[in-house]
Amino acid sequence: MLEEELISKKDLLRAARISYGTLYRWKRMHLIPESWFIHKATSTGQATFFPKERVLARVKKIQELKKDLSAEQLREIFSPNVESFRIPIHDFASLQMVSKLTLTAFISVYPDKNDLEFNDVFAMYVVDHLMRLSGIYLEDAKQVVRMLSRYLKLENSKDFQLILMKKMGVPITVMVKGEDDILLEESTEVVACANLSEFEEALKDQLIA
Repeated sequence: MLEEELISKKDLLRAARISYGTLYRWKRMHLIPESWFIHKATSTGQATFFPKERVLARVKKIQELKKDLSAEQLREIFSPNVESFRIPIHDFASLQMVSKLTLTAFISVYPDKNDLEFNDVFAMYVVDHLMRLSGIYLEDAKQVVRMLSRYLKLENSKDFQLILMKKMGVPITVMVKGEDDILLEESTEVVACANLSEFEEALKDQLIA
C-alpha cells in the first residue's frame, strides 16, 4: 500500500486560507479528527502534519456547510458516533458502496430492517472488505455480520481489530482489543483483518463527501 501524502500545518493553513485558531477550534469541535494531527520530527524540531487529500477535502466540506448550518449541526454531521444517521436500505443499495453479496448477507440476517443506522452501514462496510480479501462465501459473511452487529450494539468504542481466520477450512471471527498480539495454533491462518477505528473514519469520509 502506498504511504499517504502529508501536508504540513503551515501549508494547510495557507492552502485552505484559514487561521491557526480556526483549525484548532475545528479540532476541539471534533470536525477534524484528532488522529489526523500527526506530529513528526523535522530538521528544525517537531512539526504537525495531516493526511493531505483527506484534510483538504474535509476543510472544503466544512467551509461549504458552515454557511448554512449551525456549529451544533456541524458537530452532529462530523460526530464520531453519527447518532442521527439514517438511510433507507434501498437508497443505500443505490450508492453501491458494498457488493450485492454483502448486501444480501445483511438482508438475510435482518430481513425486516428497512432503515439503516450508521452501525448497520459500518458492519456491511467492514464485512465487504473482509469478503473481498478472503473470498468467503455467503454463509460465512452472514456469520461475520451477526458478530459485528452484536458487538456494535454493546460497545461504543471501535478500538478493536476484527480478524477473520480459518482453521482446517472453517472460518473463525475474533475481536482483538487495540493492537494486542494474538497467538494462533499452527493450523490456523489469518485470512483478513480490519481496524475498526480506521474503517469508521474512512466510511464517514465517504458518507459526507
